Amino acid sequence: MNPLYVGIDVSSKSNVVYFMLPDGSKHCNFSVANSHTGSSQLVKRILSAMTSCSLDTVLIGLEATSVYGDNLVYFLREDAALARFNSKIHVLNPKQVSKFKEAYNDLPKNDFIDSFVIADCPLDISPPGLKIKFRFSRTNIC
Repeated sequence: MNPLYVGIDVSSKSNVVYFMLPDGSKHCNFSVANSHTGSSQLVKRILSAMTSCSLDTVLIGLEATSVYGDNLVYFLREDAALARFNSKIHVLNPKQVSKFKEAYNDLPKNDFIDSFVIADCPLDISPPGLKIKFRFSRTNIC
């Protein structure tokens, strides 16, 4: 598996996105409107990254934020182009993301940092009693 990790910090007006490569390095980060047009732009950027970096899987994480992320989740889930890349979408409990962020020392609070943390968050949260392996070290965030 050679995945692109996508972290999305969702709000009512915009979605802040962080693309992380398999080695933990930053591919890019950007913001799109929380709308149908913004969702389409996000998919185009994901597809571009998948092709240009020869990646085969896309793992998308976003926090559960009331209803603000619902349309985005449905849009990404139904997109046929993303399905080619074995896309997986994980809606994360904000409390789990917050606890995971505590593993970083003194990160500022802003949407771009939050999207990074979501991209780096283990998207396959293990059941209680199983050890979670962190993908990357906590350096060179942005």
